[in-house]
Amino acid sequence: HLHRNEEVTISAIVDSSPHPTSNLDPNLESLATLATKYDCPIFHSLAELLESPIGKSMDGALVCTPHATHYAIGVELIQEAKRRYEEDEKNYKPLSVLMEKPMTTDVDEAIQLHTLLMERKEADKHNKDENDQRIGGGIGCFLVNHSANFRPQARTAHELIETGKLGDIRHVTAFFASPLSWIFDDPSNTGWNETRGSMLGNGFAWGQQSHILSWIYHVAGVENLVPSKVFCHMTKSDKTGADVSHAATVICSNGATFSLSGTSLLPGNAHSDPPVAKRIEIKIFGTKGAVIYRGDDRDPSSGKLEWLRGDDEEEMGAVEVQCPDLGFEFEDLDQDGNGPASLQCFIDSCLGLDYYVGADCLTGLRSVQTIEAMYRSHVSGNCESIIDSTEES
Repeated sequence: HLHRNEEVTISAIVDSSPHPTSNLDPNLESLATLATKYDCPIFHSLAELLESPIGKSMDGALVCTPHATHYAIGVELIQEAKRRYEEDEKNYKPLSVLMEKPMTTDVDEAIQLHTLLMERKEADKHNKDENDQRIGGGIGCFLVNHSANFRPQARTAHELIETGKLGDIRHVTAFFASPLSWIFDDPSNTGWNETRGSMLGNGFAWGQQSHILSWIYHVAGVENLVPSKVFCHMTKSDKTGADVSHAATVICSNGATFSLSGTSLLPGNAHSDPPVAKRIEIKIFGTKGAVIYRGDDRDPSSGKLEWLRGDDEEEMGAVEVQCPDLGFEFEDLDQDGNGPASLQCFIDSCLGLDYYVGADCLTGLRSVQTIEAMYRSHVSGNCESIIDSTEES
């Protein structure tokens, strides 16, 4: 995607291995091949890159590494942005970041990343006007690559709720099924199935459910749905111990509730040719209306975004289809063109242009908090409170 974009120059590739491998893609190329292909230098650590002239002048960084490494890399990039700001507060070059999902698999780390970014924002508030989208303090954007959040359907649903069309959000139901049992049943897929650090489990919840949680928190608004307590039960693979299904109830601080279920047991393979689609269904209910979005992610004609009106007596119960020309679209998996809208927004930030914030650090944090509490609840058998400060963990 980046190589095809005329606005982008790939300035460096960083990987600790000279030839990365993956069970999901056996055709990964060596770093030497990539260096020739994209005409750029190779670095074997982020620290090595940031010490170089390239690292000190680059506009942005894409982080597409194993989940457990996201925090350490994020901190290094934020510190580089801070260095630039402190060196020249007025004329610094902002550093933008696009982080793969989930933002982290450790709730303390997610909280700390959010805190560091808010410190950067506070440090620079005197230099920014109200139209400046940069976080500030050296940071351009910090986006999480939940590509579904950047789709026109997500933006439209978010606007309906933000402008009060649904009233107060009171309930959400969400279901997500992926044909990925072959990943979670394979012991060699350690990154998907084995725990790291503070993780109490690994599997479908960390690997997939962050997609739908991020969509819900973004569309409904991170201030409208603030998770407070979670009860969850999971089923696990007999071969790896990874979780493959779950049912959860989330209680929010304002009394709103949502019911969340997901499974990798959908028959088929999302990576076969042709691929088997994932199935998604999300319903958001407010005091003045509802939004329903459902379908399979390989067939736009399989579903649509519906607004069920309850804001007008004469239109009570009327269904208005939003984005009728688009149908149902969720994750952007297209391998052609210049890439998903999430990537385009990251590039726009690097270019100093306006961009849509479909998934920021707070949205990423809400997802991590919820999933971590789901695992904790499954282990304890109890309803567990959300951890919202590092002192509570």
